[in-house]
Amino acid sequence: MASADHKITKIGEKLLLVITAGKPADVDVRDPQYLRHDTKKAVEEAGRSGILTYCMSLDPRADQYVSRIFGERNYLVVDHVERPPEKLPVLYAGLTR
Repeated sequence: MASADHKITKIGEKLLLVITAGKPADVDVRDPQYLRHDTKKAVEEAGRSGILTYCMSLDPRADQYVSRIFGERNYLVVDHVERPPEKLPVLYAGLTR
């Protein structure tokens, strides 16, 4: 599991926190490889625009794909669906210190 050790240090830097319960999906596209690539491209474009993108996933199998989309240090897999309320403040504090 990745840790939240990527910090926002610049004043005014933007953070996009993605909270998801599963793999990328689209009603018009069924190819999972395309969907992962498309999502990764959107994350990269956000990064070039100065937006740090971080993912909190509720999918216990997310380690298999989420690091390839968000990067090794830009995600957290939550082990129980009830835990996000306790994890969010700690995660946010770690990212904005």
